[in-house]
Amino acid sequence: MVGNILLGIVSICTMISYLPQTIKLIKTKKSSDLSINSWILWVVSGFSYTVYAILCRKDFMLIFETSLELFFCLLILLLAVKYRNNK
Repeated sequence: MVGNILLGIVSICTMISYLPQTIKLIKTKKSSDLSINSWILWVVSGFSYTVYAILCRKDFMLIFETSLELFFCLLILLLAVKYRNNK
C-alpha cells in the first residue's frame, strides 16, 4: 500500500519533471543545447528498468512508472534528434 503511494508520487514527479523540456522542445524546435548522448543513456536506462519491472517485479505501479519515464525520455530524444537535424 505505502509502496504504491510512493510509486504514484514518483510517477507524478516524473511526468512533471519531463514536461518543461518537452514543451520547450516543441515550442522552440531547437535542441542544440541538449546532449543527445545523455538522452540515449536515459532511454537505455529507462528501457532496462522497465524490462526489469515487467520480468522480475510484475508490479503494476512500478511498470507504469518506469514506462512513463521511458516514454518521456524517448520522446525528448526523438524530438531532440528531429530538431537537431531541422536547420
